[in-house]
Amino acid sequence: MKKSLFFTVLCCIVFSFSLHAEWSSNPSVNTGVCTLPGEDAIPKVVAGPSGDIYVGYFANEEGNYNVRLQRYDAAGNALWASNGILVSDNTAMTWLTDWDMTVDHDNSAILTFQDIRDGNNNVYAYRISPEGTFVWGANGLQLSNSTAFDAAPKVAVTSSNNAVVVWSSDDVARLQKISPEGTLLWGATGIEISGTNSYTWPQPIAVENDMVIVKYFEDSGVPWAPTRYIYAQKYDANGNALWAPPCAISTAGGISAWTQDLAIIPDGNFGFFIGWHDDRDSNMNADVYVQHVNSSGTCLFLNFGVPASTNTGNEHYYPFLAYLENTQMLYVYWNEMDADQNNRGIYGQKFNMTGTRLWEDSGRMILPLTLTDIYPFGIGHTDTFVSVYYTEGLVDDHVKAMALDSNGDFLWPGNSVTMCSVNSSKVHPVVSTLTGSQWIAGWEDERSGRDIYAQNINTDGTLGYIPVSVEPEYDASNALLTAAPNPFLSSTTLKFNKTTRLLSDTPQQTEIKIYNIKGQLIRKLPFTSSTHLSVEVTWDGKDENGNEVVQGIYLFKASISNEEFFQKVVKIQ
Repeated sequence: MKKSLFFTVLCCIVFSFSLHAEWSSNPSVNTGVCTLPGEDAIPKVVAGPSGDIYVGYFANEEGNYNVRLQRYDAAGNALWASNGILVSDNTAMTWLTDWDMTVDHDNSAILTFQDIRDGNNNVYAYRISPEGTFVWGANGLQLSNSTAFDAAPKVAVTSSNNAVVVWSSDDVARLQKISPEGTLLWGATGIEISGTNSYTWPQPIAVENDMVIVKYFEDSGVPWAPTRYIYAQKYDANGNALWAPPCAISTAGGISAWTQDLAIIPDGNFGFFIGWHDDRDSNMNADVYVQHVNSSGTCLFLNFGVPASTNTGNEHYYPFLAYLENTQMLYVYWNEMDADQNNRGIYGQKFNMTGTRLWEDSGRMILPLTLTDIYPFGIGHTDTFVSVYYTEGLVDDHVKAMALDSNGDFLWPGNSVTMCSVNSSKVHPVVSTLTGSQWIAGWEDERSGRDIYAQNINTDGTLGYIPVSVEPEYDASNALLTAAPNPFLSSTTLKFNKTTRLLSDTPQQTEIKIYNIKGQLIRKLPFTSSTHLSVEVTWDGKDENGNEVVQGIYLFKASISNEEFFQKVVKIQ
């Protein structure tokens, strides 16, 4: 069985029941998430561990920006009432700042945003179960209570299923950890990052053992034109800072006040990659830089980041990162512009783990510079390719996507796929992580007012849900890879039954890989194949970090003699 069939097999196993497909295969007919009167704004789209999708957004109802949430199954069927459930109708500002949403290990949505319900601008958090229950109460949890301007919260879920929320509060950054039950674990006011300067725009990254790494800026000078440096600090489960001093990612300067959230992705070893643009040489042209920080807080690439392009004649903005762990290659795609910012395109760069550029020093041209407005807004990947999402148009925009292989060459027919062909303005587009064999994009759309729309795209570049009604046939008596017990509570034993054609005169070192329903690798179980007819390996129901996995469906993949074999198991509680 070929490796390219992996996502098909996973999709067959997970979605072995018939569903009516609701994601449209027609790019002119997208899913209307919210079509209430008034402006809908700033959607967030996140994939849950069971393959479903949460879409959150602001809805201006009767003059107030309420917060709403909708849940979809993998096929695109709305699981809650039309226009979603009302999360909060507390008084909000008339202008909005960014907010955040994620999904925890129990498939509950975690939302965090600011409003002025008590007269001050404070941060709140909600946990909504898949059934629509308000786990942290009807009014959520209040995380700040001051006259400071508390803004733009971000959230990450730790390995122990706690939520860490971070936000800016005037001249300091604040952090709070929340248990699944709603207990504030880091005191009533949380942890403060402060000093003689301003500390702004924090972003959390969950790492090992219930710990987090937080990126933040240290700003000095005037607020509208600060000298802005990038730092990161690691906090243990109790909120103690572990890096002394904090990791200085870049103190080269040149980062504008309007550069706030940076591209940050995990490296698979409890460190992270980070990308940004700056004008450190003050030549009025922005350049893209990337850095790799390991779990000890050491920067592994060039000091202050390695440039993705050495072309000083063009502008380079808004990098997006994808790391393919199986090849240990980092891909960076960004918005390339001419010096006058009249022509725009998309360029890319490929890095190895020494921080060496592997494509042209000026970057590889993916979409050439044209007068058409092209803006990348998201990135995804499988084990073998990267997908890039962008809007294209002048007054009216289309939403498009493209798949790029390890050489930056197009994989999908026609090079790019149009996800939305409606001629209308698109604002705040976002895209989910890979879930099963599809990504889901969402955006504000002015086709009739300003509403929220969403569309899926499959890993083969097609639109619309692909239902599979027949589960692959597994003959337990002849299966090469079996598991017992199955379903299991705490552990299961995997038995690989070899056939004569796979027997080897010498032992073979190999492994069984375990994937969750989203196709994410969570554990590797090494074993040595021998001349015996069977090999047994026990899985203790834990991931690579030693944390017990949540209940759900998992897929095992064994590789022997250039062949691959699969088995489904179900974890119960």
